[in-house]
Formats: sequence, C-alpha cells, structure tokens
Amino acid sequence: GQHLLIDIKDVDSSFLNSEERVATAMIELINESKLTLLSYHCHSLVPIGVSCAGVLLESHVAFHTWYVVLSDTD
Repeated sequence: GQHLLIDIKDVDSSFLNSEERVATAMIELINESKLTLLSYHCHSLVPIGVSCAGVLLESHVAFHTWYVVLSDTD
C-alpha cells in the first residue's frame, strides 16, 4: 500500500494547538479523499500541539502538530 508522510510549514500556532481545528482538517481531508471514517480521537499536548488518529474502513490516518519557536540564541 501507499504510505504518505507530509510535512507542512508556516501554519499559524493557534491552529496547531486547537483540537477542534485539527480534527476538522483531518475529517475534511478524509471526506475529500472519499475514505470512510469509522472513529477518531484527538489529544492536546503540553506545552503545545495536538495528536489525532482516525480509524478508516480502508486504513488509518494520524495528524501530529507542534510549534517550534527559534530564538536568536539557537
């Protein structure tokens, strides 16, 4: 089967820390791909980020977000 790993950059940190917005994005992607979502679960991470996993009739999908701030000393 096909395995996709997608790295998306320059996303607003408020999106990356919102369970609701990440879940909505995941569900929209699944629906647009004409896949069948059986169930999903999301969990907020500390200090920032969200992990969402979805079980599909066809396979599975996972979204993991985090936000890194680089300072001048890094």
